[in-house]
Amino acid sequence: MPRHISLLFPGQGSQSLGMLSSFNNDDKNLISTISNEVLSFDLVDLVENGPEEMLNLTSYTQPAILACSYLYYKNFLSSTGLKPDLLAGHSLGEYSALVASNSIDFKEALKLVHNRGLFMEKCDSGSMYAILNLDLNTIDTICTDISSKLNQSVSSANINSHNQVVIAGNHEATQAVAEECKTRGAKRAIQLKVSVASHCDLMKKASMLLSKELEEINFRIPSTPILHNINASESNSDIINLLTNQLTHPVQWLKTMEKVKLHNGIVIECGPGKVLTGLAKTNGIDNILNMSSKTFKEDFDNIYEQ
Repeated sequence: MPRHISLLFPGQGSQSLGMLSSFNNDDKNLISTISNEVLSFDLVDLVENGPEEMLNLTSYTQPAILACSYLYYKNFLSSTGLKPDLLAGHSLGEYSALVASNSIDFKEALKLVHNRGLFMEKCDSGSMYAILNLDLNTIDTICTDISSKLNQSVSSANINSHNQVVIAGNHEATQAVAEECKTRGAKRAIQLKVSVASHCDLMKKASMLLSKELEEINFRIPSTPILHNINASESNSDIINLLTNQLTHPVQWLKTMEKVKLHNGIVIECGPGKVLTGLAKTNGIDNILNMSSKTFKEDFDNIYEQ
């Protein structure tokens, strides 16, 4: 009996120079043709040749990861001949999921995420730290205390697993929370290499600007169910509000993984890097595959009919 298939689309942090190298010239030419219509820079040239500092700026990172994930999704369809049963994307990856579900056209999404990145870059700068092996309640309590003490913003931003929570906010406040978390028993507090602090109050301005942009888009009902970041639930009628609020609310990835796990199926990271593969394993998911692996098709065939 065919297995249930969930596709996971990665977000920022999964980008790397040369991440389009496994695709053929036809695929890369497709990206160039489409992106040149809506972007003011050569997307394929940036991904292949850098500079890396530019690729890591969120307004460039977002369309680059979306484009790479889009090609991986096309390859999934052509190599397997199958349609996924469920989609989910981490932060930016939610837009890749919307493209895969035919809710928005790729070209329209490419322009949208570039503008999303530009809006985010206009916000006050901040920091993000990954807190390892400390429970969410303790982290939230520390964030509340530090935020009140310093009169600054800091809060949970990515609830990735029971053992990993990312915090975001003002530089001083996030550093203070990271230090206090280590004092209270966290194994590590790792500062992330990001150009903006996502999914926190610092993104309010970007959220308002994005809302106006989203209102101009006619989202279609997803052809494949999507678990959305803000509530780990499916929704067909409130996509604009979900995407608007996503910027200022935490990514509920732990809850998303719990729902994916219920299907006891095959889980595939559909995009560059292996960040979501690692998080899926941390959340106790078996049969997790990665499309950036050279042995993906062989691995998929080996477990699909089991």
